[in-house]
Amino acid sequence: MEHPRTGRQFSDPSRSFANLEAALVATMVTAATDVALLLDRGGTIVDVAIREPDLFGEVEKSWIGQKFSDVVTVESRQKVVRMLSEEPDEESPARREINHPMPHGIDLPVSYSMLPLTKNGTRLALGRDLRTMASLQQNLIETQLALETDYARLRNTETQYRVLFDTALEPIVLVDASNGRIIDANLAARQRFEKDGRRLAGAPVNALFGTASQSEADALIAAARSSGESETASLLPSGGERKVPVAVRFYRQHGSSRIILRFAGDEEPLKNTIETDLVARLTSTLPDGLAVVGPDRLIQDVNESFLDLSEIASRNQIVGRPLDEILGRRGVELGVLMKAIDTDGFVRNFSTHLNTRYGGVVEVEVSGSAITRGDKRFYGFSIREGARTPPRPAASEPFRSANDMTGLVGRVPLREIIRETADIIEQLCIEAALDLTRNNRASAAEMLGLSRQSLYSKLRRHGISGNFSESDDTH
Repeated sequence: MEHPRTGRQFSDPSRSFANLEAALVATMVTAATDVALLLDRGGTIVDVAIREPDLFGEVEKSWIGQKFSDVVTVESRQKVVRMLSEEPDEESPARREINHPMPHGIDLPVSYSMLPLTKNGTRLALGRDLRTMASLQQNLIETQLALETDYARLRNTETQYRVLFDTALEPIVLVDASNGRIIDANLAARQRFEKDGRRLAGAPVNALFGTASQSEADALIAAARSSGESETASLLPSGGERKVPVAVRFYRQHGSSRIILRFAGDEEPLKNTIETDLVARLTSTLPDGLAVVGPDRLIQDVNESFLDLSEIASRNQIVGRPLDEILGRRGVELGVLMKAIDTDGFVRNFSTHLNTRYGGVVEVEVSGSAITRGDKRFYGFSIREGARTPPRPAASEPFRSANDMTGLVGRVPLREIIRETADIIEQLCIEAALDLTRNNRASAAEMLGLSRQSLYSKLRRHGISGNFSESDDTH
């Protein structure tokens, strides 16, 4: 007969197997499964059969006479109890994953199914070794995590490339060498060459040069392709009145040929300065939050993703405010990041938090670099939301672990890291004392072993403000 769940079974097993010897049946059971447990009606192990002698070592010899539930791990005991209490199903026995503790190694996972043998309740638990499957699953998880890590690193690299590419002051154009068409251009190039509704993307490279310099441009590109080095010549840009230096470099990437053209000597200033519209025009569609600050740490501009992340309605509410009011601990982490950029040129994946407008806290990773325009230095930060955590009030949000500061070793002098860490600890202790005394500054000073004047000075230095108790002056 056919059964929809178990496939085809023997049509008359009582007749077909009536004359089988007990030893032959035992051999068949051992050959068909990795482990077999013979159980009495109370769930006690009467006998054990193991196909591979080294599966359990010598442990299984001690199982005889013990309860099935006593030879499994704690989390598997309820599964065994349910298996023993369920009505046996001869046609489609249910399988359950059970773990056996091993004395000198990790738990051994086994998939068991229960079969009835006699009418008086004797049962046979047939098990399959799941170690191979568990190993494959673990390898799959590790591979998936590695892929996700590589993808996150790729996205971060791509974001930083785009920020650095578009914040370059010189016009830069990327050309497909196979067809001579423009692939990409930075902001300075688009502002210089995209006029009268024309777009650079897809245009021929000759569109960048005036008629008088067409042949010279072709010769320069051919020279760069031949030498493989950067070649420079003075050419007349399209729409220009005088020649400017143009550097050309040829390179290959993943089977494709590319040409980079870099123009110098802008004849007119950029239409939009860094202070007013740089980030908004460049990266308004990026998923990561971007912010540009001046040397005074005041925000010059942000993109839409930054506004979404910080829950701020418009740029007017954020431009001109210190970034360290929102990012990390005030006056501590932003200063460390800026020093690291000045020392190493960039920072990457610095873990901190962002305080939202309505009191929420978002764990973020910060990368950044800097550019110099005239005599002023500007710092650009890419802010990406990290692992999602339940929101908590900013006032009670704990400091980051000092271990996060180790990422700055080698980039910032040790004395700077120690000073910033000491400031973090000092601010933490002061805020904890104010919290314990319900903002009573006199009591907090006494708790900290400070004079009131010294505490007031530290409150001003750390920018700690609040509704302090009127009883300060009466203590």
